[in-house]
Amino acid sequence: MVTFKNDACASSDSGRNGTCYTSTECQNKGGRALGNCAAGFGVCCVFIITGTGEVNQNCSYIQNPSFPSTYGDTTSLTYTIKKCSDEVCMVRLDFDSFTIRGPAATNEVTDGHNCQDSFTVTGTSGLSSPTICGMNSGQHVYMDMGHDSTNSATVSFTFSGTSTTRQWDIKVTQIPCYATNKPPGGCLQYHTDLAGRIKTFNFDDSSDQQHLASQEYNICIRQQAGYCCVEYSLCSDTNSWTLDADATTANTADLDTQCNADDHLRIQGFSAECNPGDFNIPLHTKLCGTQFGPSTTMAPGFNTKICDCVPPFNIEVYTDAIQEAASVSRGACLEYNQVPCVNNN
Repeated sequence: MVTFKNDACASSDSGRNGTCYTSTECQNKGGRALGNCAAGFGVCCVFIITGTGEVNQNCSYIQNPSFPSTYGDTTSLTYTIKKCSDEVCMVRLDFDSFTIRGPAATNEVTDGHNCQDSFTVTGTSGLSSPTICGMNSGQHVYMDMGHDSTNSATVSFTFSGTSTTRQWDIKVTQIPCYATNKPPGGCLQYHTDLAGRIKTFNFDDSSDQQHLASQEYNICIRQQAGYCCVEYSLCSDTNSWTLDADATTANTADLDTQCNADDHLRIQGFSAECNPGDFNIPLHTKLCGTQFGPSTTMAPGFNTKICDCVPPFNIEVYTDAIQEAASVSRGACLEYNQVPCVNNN
């Protein structure tokens, strides 16, 4: 009898991963055999859940009913993620495809940017993501599931009105408690590369250009060995810094106080230049207004850069429930790049 580990495998469905099982095990577990593994002794078993259902296998996929066709119904859908192993403490959701109805187009002063459709993921002890909607393909979220074997997470969709574009395909990866790639506590998103792109939710909707209301979450960047700072610059995309387009703050030395009542990003200890160890450089904690940067002399264009040399490297996103009068309030899109430490020897 041939035995092999139930490791992750690459399926014949391009870009989709699965778990290596025997063909009988795959069939009994409700998976789809898409390719071979274990030198041909096993099949790459892919688990796809449509409609309301239970996710109990690692590396599963949640899809809307009739995917890749769109979902036009208004029936709410809920998926329960149960641990595939007692060693699991966290789950990561990758939005391979994610389009649901975004904020309503409205000029009301209050209750603006509210989602018409909504997506939330809830974990242990009531931990929950903010309400997410709109266009978010390529984004991801993490959720803590706790240490108990009976802990679970819940993914919920609610819908308002019909839609001809609503579609999702979400990869569900369960993460062991001991995993080295597990994010620190409190991180809804976690970036582990030396360089990358960070966007607020629904930034990709370049037509309506509305960020989401009532957001409060933490984006974390893993500090690489030999790197002491993270440099941030605006994406070259149109309106990449319109988180609070109505704000009249001048982004002066009093920036941190001025941002308290506005939609803002919080980056603990950022400055206008990367110079770790220089205690004479003014440090700031919040970014808001129409200008990206801590000084009125900084250009508002996408070539403007700021730097954070105070680890851990986190960005806290905060938006209120009040819609700005400006027609464009797309949100924020930042390019980040980790900066090597300076060798003074």
